[in-house]
Amino acid sequence: MKISTLAQCFLLLLTGFPLVANSEPLPRLTVLAAEIPGAAEPSLEGRDIELVLATFDECGFEAEFIMQPFERHARTYTDRQDFDAIATVPLHWRLPGYSTSAYIWYQNGAFYNHSRVGPIERLTDLAGLDVVTFREGVDVLGISDNVPEFASLTEIADQTIQSRLLFMGRVDAILADGFVVAEVNRRIFDKKRRGESWPSQSDAFRFAPIFNPAPHKMVFRNPAFAAAFDQCFDDLRKSGVIGLINQKYIDKYQNVLRFRYLGR
Repeated sequence: MKISTLAQCFLLLLTGFPLVANSEPLPRLTVLAAEIPGAAEPSLEGRDIELVLATFDECGFEAEFIMQPFERHARTYTDRQDFDAIATVPLHWRLPGYSTSAYIWYQNGAFYNHSRVGPIERLTDLAGLDVVTFREGVDVLGISDNVPEFASLTEIADQTIQSRLLFMGRVDAILADGFVVAEVNRRIFDKKRRGESWPSQSDAFRFAPIFNPAPHKMVFRNPAFAAAFDQCFDDLRKSGVIGLINQKYIDKYQNVLRFRYLGR
């Protein structure tokens, strides 16, 4: 079990769990995570979940992950005490327990068909357009004052439906995380049925980061685990592991993201 020196001190002092070679292992954690395509999936694959898993491994944590839709996972964690931690929590959310520093940033923006509309470089460029976003997206993105300027705005939880509406020309733009939309779009292209006229290979889709990057944290019931997580994450960041994980997922979509996702 690999545990960084400072992380070991946090756990020893705050939990009372001995961490010498022949000691009892740390308790297995039950962790809620938001199921997001390309970021955190039941197969424990994705940029978000891989960052968490790498940090847990550095700390010597073992965990069972329960996936739920984003936002619902926060309600479940708040309502039930049988979960030890929760991942993918916006930094400004206040949930019961002890917060870590940000371990991942998402980059929301406008994903649109440049062959039909645009260019889109700022929020005001969406005036008069049909827009779709994720559930509670109006509040999360802080765009309630802008909604009257759009031709229409619809909140839909299913990212696949959002992308299909964009491909069919039913909406002009998706307001969501650029990497996640790019991943969903790729899956739709890969599964395109013979005879389908959409998505068209001639369409040029682009991403514009019209919102600030959104930092997300973990929250633990036990402060020792939160402190240890921060230390282990910092160790991985300094060693380059965190950067490599982000690069692994983001760089494959740079032709669409145009090297503008998180300024990469």
